[in-house]
Amino acid sequence: MRATRPGGKLVPYGAAFYIVAAVQFVICIVVTASHYGPNIYSPVTDTISDLQAVHCGIFQDVQVCSPLNALANLSVAVLGLLMIVGSLLLRPVLPCGRRRDVAIGLLIVAGLGAFANAFTPQDVTWTGDLVTALIAFLGANSGLIQIGRTMTADPIWRSYRLFTQVLGTIGLAALILDRFGLGTIIGEGSIEWLIVAPILIWAPVMGAHLILEPRSAITHPS
Repeated sequence: MRATRPGGKLVPYGAAFYIVAAVQFVICIVVTASHYGPNIYSPVTDTISDLQAVHCGIFQDVQVCSPLNALANLSVAVLGLLMIVGSLLLRPVLPCGRRRDVAIGLLIVAGLGAFANAFTPQDVTWTGDLVTALIAFLGANSGLIQIGRTMTADPIWRSYRLFTQVLGTIGLAALILDRFGLGTIIGEGSIEWLIVAPILIWAPVMGAHLILEPRSAITHPS
């Protein structure tokens, strides 16, 4: 029988944080995009960073103007913080071992990158935006792949390990294509959403599973 750690009592909170993290981000980005202008925001050609830009004008040869940039940046910061706390609280439900610690560590790094990205708008510090976004993207998708590997150690996660690894692989592959400049083939916005979508899909699915199926929240010893 698996031992139950005190931290396991906080798992439902971690699950809720995961759900809120993804949902609030999507809602805030949609609201921000609806006020973008004068050009209509396109998720295919325009990036999330365009919504975070604090000034209106030409940036990287593109007209950028996001009146609700503060909302977009706030949502990114909240996403990062909730991912950090949620990951720490959900740690007990994963099989113990080095893989778990690495996986949780990567998600925490991703959260830190996202939080920092909220304070490095592209039109204020181009390098800062690239670096913090890269940390967030790489940490999130690598973390998913590692969590999928961790899940192989426990049959209870059998139906989720492939789902988790596939999402992480898609995000990581999209990130690599983008770094090589191939993302423009399908649009800069599209490739960025392919990078971000895996964690936004996985977090609420994982959170909902742990809330609706409490038996799965059997904790593991350190």
